[in-house]
Amino acid sequence: MMSRMNEFALKYSIGEEGKEEMLKILNESLGLISTEILKSVKVTKIEKKEKNEKLEGIKRYKSRKAEEYAEEHGIEISEFEMLEISKKDVENLIRSKTKEETRNEKVVEKKEEKKEIVKKERVICSGINKKGESCKSTGTINPNGAKKKYCFRHAEDWKSFECESDSSESEKEEEEEEKELKEEEIN
Repeated sequence: MMSRMNEFALKYSIGEEGKEEMLKILNESLGLISTEILKSVKVTKIEKKEKNEKLEGIKRYKSRKAEEYAEEHGIEISEFEMLEISKKDVENLIRSKTKEETRNEKVVEKKEEKKEIVKKERVICSGINKKGESCKSTGTINPNGAKKKYCFRHAEDWKSFECESDSSESEKEEEEEEKELKEEEIN
């Protein structure tokens, strides 16, 4: 750009002072043009967000709670039609699934034409929440050494929810069985 300006100044015999003034006018003009362009094309944050969602097409959870809730109930992100999934969306899908399951209590026909109703047993988590109430989530995880099932939030701290007497009972039973086996071997 500067080389073109120098050629123009040589062609029309413009001195250094004229070059500086011409450069100043050009810079001012570019500044005015760019501000007018920015004023006319104003994009709001919402429009940018909507455009990005349409372009990306990637499904995601709106919050960590929504993601954890979906994981807890064994729901995959691919089961949703929308791009941003809230906890409410997860709850709605769970409700619709449970309604469908209760409507269609799986009927299995045996070879002898007898019908048997199969129901899934729902196990409630044995953990205790921060309020001191029992957890109402589904207990899906049975940690090694635990007698009861826990949700993913309480599975790590399962030892604090089970009494020592619970685990000692199984140890006593094992000791009694070992004693009986030894006595039988001796006799």
